[in-house]
Amino acid sequence: MLRSRWLPALYRWPRQVFTGLAVVVGGLLLPGCFQLREPEPAAASSEWIQPTQVDLLLANFATAVQRVNAANYERSFSGPDFRFVPDPTSAGSTPALFANWSVPEEVTYFTSLRRRTPTGTINSLVLSDRRDQLYTTDSVEVSALYELRISQQDTAFRAGLLQGNIRLILRRRNNEWRIVAWRDQRTGPGLCWTDLKKYFSTR
Repeated sequence: MLRSRWLPALYRWPRQVFTGLAVVVGGLLLPGCFQLREPEPAAASSEWIQPTQVDLLLANFATAVQRVNAANYERSFSGPDFRFVPDPTSAGSTPALFANWSVPEEVTYFTSLRRRTPTGTINSLVLSDRRDQLYTTDSVEVSALYELRISQQDTAFRAGLLQGNIRLILRRRNNEWRIVAWRDQRTGPGLCWTDLKKYFSTR
């Protein structure tokens, strides 16, 4: 049975012994006047690729973040099994907010962000120094450094660049991979992904 300090009785965070592989998903912020985004068009589903491989799931996830596609973002996660572990510094005085953070909370924050994102915007997500740890044929951990650049219209949240370490536990069921756990950790003095979720989950 796999064990972990942060996901009881499931997984162990590995030592970093694997060579890195960079996954770069670039983006360009397109200009446009602020307006509330329309619901996802039916054509947006064409951006989804059946995630029969780990890299296909990561590509789906990255594309959903880039294009602020809430439907495909939600599809990247494994329903009630999913758990998010925030950066403890960013969680700060609101640990209860993340105590039972699962897919509904991901959807709430991401939809809120989408409403404040100008139409035509494409965010930028860069993953580097990637390391994969295979636990079984149907479970793997992926860790990487990330740089997420966003453009949104809420002036109270000033950060355009978020940086940290992302650690994902992926599981395969019915020949499709999904994210079952996500741990965030800041790597510098700036804001990280936890700060983005914390702010927009309550807006």
